[in-house]
Amino acid sequence: MASMNFNFASPQQRTKILFWITSLCSLVYHVVVFCFAFFLKIYPLFYYNIVSISIFAFLVAFTFKFNSLIIPYTLLITEIIVHQVLASYYLGSYCCFYYFILLMGLLPFLFFVNNFKVSVPISTITSIIFILFENMNFPPAYDSLSSSIFRIIRYANISIAIFAIFTMVMVFTMIVFKTEKNLESRNEFLNTEMKLASIVQQSFFKREPIEFENWELSYYNLPMAAVSGDMIDIYHRQRNIDGVGIFDVSGHGLASGLVTMLVKNIIHQEFYKNTESDLAEMLERINMRIIQEKGEIKNYLTGILIRINGNKLELVNAGHPHPIVYKSALNECFFVDQLPGSFGAIGMDDMPTCYQSQFIELNPGDELILYTDGITDTENELKEVFGKEKFVNSIKQNAALPVMKQTANISSEVSSFRGAAPMEDDITFMIIRRKKTV
Repeated sequence: MASMNFNFASPQQRTKILFWITSLCSLVYHVVVFCFAFFLKIYPLFYYNIVSISIFAFLVAFTFKFNSLIIPYTLLITEIIVHQVLASYYLGSYCCFYYFILLMGLLPFLFFVNNFKVSVPISTITSIIFILFENMNFPPAYDSLSSSIFRIIRYANISIAIFAIFTMVMVFTMIVFKTEKNLESRNEFLNTEMKLASIVQQSFFKREPIEFENWELSYYNLPMAAVSGDMIDIYHRQRNIDGVGIFDVSGHGLASGLVTMLVKNIIHQEFYKNTESDLAEMLERINMRIIQEKGEIKNYLTGILIRINGNKLELVNAGHPHPIVYKSALNECFFVDQLPGSFGAIGMDDMPTCYQSQFIELNPGDELILYTDGITDTENELKEVFGKEKFVNSIKQNAALPVMKQTANISSEVSSFRGAAPMEDDITFMIIRRKKTV
């Protein structure tokens, strides 16, 4: 696949193009002044402009080889100020156009974006010099020239300066237009890639509905972006369910979505490699494999891994929001707190971990709800949080319904609460219920 080139859209590239155009306009301006000075026999200006032309020719030739433009721009603005001083002395204030100094003093805000330590001092100094020049009246040292010559010099000076300003504005406009077109192309390219990644991820996680022997199960996943950083997995053989898992990869977008596909294979392989081993030990092996196989990828994940044996569930929590148990006989919900001394996420090679297994029992009609923090952290337009209390109340209100209807109602309630507020995270939850009739 052909790679796309966006160098023109980089701030450094735009800055160098603008600086090159500025130097080129200044070079043309000084060549014209050089010719005028020679024609009028103002030899001090004539000789000085030889130096000026050399400086700007050097800047034009080597602009794109400079690592930094701070020194070149300081040289440029210094030359312009010195030139204006000499022109004011020999030709008088009438012939000079000092607004060019003001313009050159404002350009650093384009050249040195966000580098106020450079742009502010330059702009301050040049603004002060501009104000001084504007409020001082220099008589011409070469007063032998006729008034018509002075007028020609004045209007030529103004015309050339305005042409230079117009040229820089046009070039900057073209750069902005080109940058916008490049960014549009880039966004279109990235959107296409994200859609493709979304299709691949959905295909990778696609599973046909299964009616398990002793359990009802339903889940909901709404990605914030095209791909989801949340992952739900079900470990089963035919109609027998062996376990479930829910995981939340840090970050959003393509990287977190790709990590979900990586960890799914690892977890599935380790889950069935040694079914007799302690689940906490299994998660330690999963953690080590994920660290090794994701390489330089910085994303980590939290999660809960569960193994099911009859009505007993062995659960290991790796830094994930505490699961909720709904007891049908009491019509109450309880959070399964993480064991003291149990800590650590998954996939962080510089952080210690200590996973511990804990066991819960679900009687017929009881439910276990697993979720990511995207649901409890959902905010509405008033910045109110959906929170655990609303989530628990919604679970209790819908507990008598089939689990698929429960997930539909709860997700609808979360969506209604959020309203028009933007999503800040993926929203994922799973309900697993022990069947009342075995």
